[in-house]
Amino acid sequence: VSIYHTVRFAETIRIRPGLAELDLLNGSAIGSSGGVPRHGVELEGGLFLNGIGLRFTGNYQSGSRVDGGGLPGSTDLRFNDIATFGLRAFVNFDNKPRLTEALPFLKGSRLRLGIDNIFNAQQRVTNEAGEVPLRYQPGFIDPQGRVVSLSFRKRF
Repeated sequence: VSIYHTVRFAETIRIRPGLAELDLLNGSAIGSSGGVPRHGVELEGGLFLNGIGLRFTGNYQSGSRVDGGGLPGSTDLRFNDIATFGLRAFVNFDNKPRLTEALPFLKGSRLRLGIDNIFNAQQRVTNEAGEVPLRYQPGFIDPQGRVVSLSFRKRF
């Protein structure tokens, strides 16, 4: 098991000499995904025993904001915290001799079940009025949402 907590105390960039620095932790942004989150946590771990394995992941990032700049038609945006979790379970059939003797085709193969974004978490973005701008609707930010996959791998 491993866990990492990242804390950013400062995150600034200068586009070119003569311009003010952009403070990405306090309202400036260089893309459409918001400012830089101050806190981030990554969790990863796993178990493996007799050909059966389980891996899990978790990611958290704190919210951020982008100042609209005060120009007509601009608005401040708030990017809420988000946490996502994933899970992978697998079976290596080479570690199951009774099964591969009964079904020789399974020799050299692996079956894996994966679930990404288990709780279908999607970051919520709102403007000053508390509305979600069209560009930041959940379907545009993360069109896949939760993904469940089943794979079979065979070495020949």
